[in-house]
Amino acid sequence: MKTLRKELRNLYRGPDKAYASMDFTGIGSITEDDFLKSMVIQRISFNNDELRDFFFLTNMFKNGMNFDSFKKIFFPHLY
Repeated sequence: MKTLRKELRNLYRGPDKAYASMDFTGIGSITEDDFLKSMVIQRISFNNDELRDFFFLTNMFKNGMNFDSFKKIFFPHLY
């Protein structure tokens, strides 16, 4: 989790830019697949299977993730 937070902060500098870069359809929620296709995943040392297991165990993308949940999880210092 710390690695994802650090890379999101370094790459996008804020939750609004990070979320907008993953919400391709403009629906207002991102899916697990959208997250796994993002540039952040290419920069970390975990593979997709490990991340999918982590997301499943934490119930992170149960029905998609809206902006408030994204901000709470990945940018807790701003919430």
